Amino acid sequence: MLLLAAGAGGCGDSPHKSAPRPPISATPQADPSRKAARSVEAMYRAFDGVYRRYARDIVGACFGGIVGGTQATRCYGRISRYSNRRPTAGTLFQVGSMAKTITATLLALRVNEGRVRLDDPLRSYIPARDGSADIPESLSLLDAATHHSGLPRTPPADVSSLDQYFGLVGRCEATPGCALALPGERYAYSNFAYGALGEALARHDGYAESSYSAWEKDARANVTGPLGMARTRSWFGWRATDPRTFDALRARATAGDPPREAVPPYYPPAPYADAAADMLRWLAYSMGASGTARLAAALPFLYDSPRLVRPRGAGDPRHAVGLAWDIDTYGDGPTSTTCISKDGSARGFSANIVFVKGGDRGAFVMLNSRPERATTPEIASDLVNSLPLAPGRDRPGGRCGVFVP
Repeated sequence: MLLLAAGAGGCGDSPHKSAPRPPISATPQADPSRKAARSVEAMYRAFDGVYRRYARDIVGACFGGIVGGTQATRCYGRISRYSNRRPTAGTLFQVGSMAKTITATLLALRVNEGRVRLDDPLRSYIPARDGSADIPESLSLLDAATHHSGLPRTPPADVSSLDQYFGLVGRCEATPGCALALPGERYAYSNFAYGALGEALARHDGYAESSYSAWEKDARANVTGPLGMARTRSWFGWRATDPRTFDALRARATAGDPPREAVPPYYPPAPYADAAADMLRWLAYSMGASGTARLAAALPFLYDSPRLVRPRGAGDPRHAVGLAWDIDTYGDGPTSTTCISKDGSARGFSANIVFVKGGDRGAFVMLNSRPERATTPEIASDLVNSLPLAPGRDRPGGRCGVFVP
């Protein structure tokens, strides 16, 4: 499970009614210029307006956005339904399947460097002892990365080791009725396949399992580390390296009946905890506004290479998927807008990141609850559409929507 400072689901939550709601907390900005300050204040007003629209359905939240060269974050509410402490830009939220965009970036790095090919069979990266011969040769890395593997959403059995996890891929393929489709046949969202892809890449890159996954070590060394995302680690990564800091920084959420704070499973690789400060770095990189030269060279593979983009449903090219990222086009002709997004949820937490392709606007939402009256894609789209114009622009850009398959 990825934790981000301000790839699993939980039950819906509603805010604790009796506890008072603490005041809004803003992230201080380093840029002292008046122009930047005005832009940041306009972004704060947009954040506040969106928060007011959904406040009754939210326990705690951190919002972030980018408009042109201006970046801002703002946090609201409580770190848990049983606390009056408010979150900050350093509070850790679980972001679930948004971690798949990090796995996809690892894959894009290796492809750009010529170390792997997207049409390579997945089984070539899984040990023979784990039954890789049972995995169809036609199941490629690209199939796994675009949710066209045909594998089910979750592993068909509980998992206690990486060898067992890899082995379930072949066992599922060999068991009638387990796979949902043939490789490449159609879109079928799969945490199971993405977990196998991430661990297979880490094995290929020479990383080994320990108290936390090889995938996380690979991601930290090659993606989140170079971007300065120091607080982006999994539950197990935090527990292995700095458990006291983890407990001090993390927001809490509950899921299940009766509601409780759930520990994530080790496999598939647990999603990250992230802070708003780190998520802002991820948004900036994903929009092409920052990053190392090596990571920038990998970015076009993620959502800007037509040959790698596949439809998400009924062959409609307006709603597609790249490497992990959803690609949706709204409006028609010259007024159309293409929005890139990824949703995530994990054991009572929910999150979404969205930005205008080729534009200057992007936003994210991280919550320690699962709203009942609105989805995180709806909240994040409302947020990006509410952001002010970038300095020097006199016309609003197109609007992002929400695609429901």
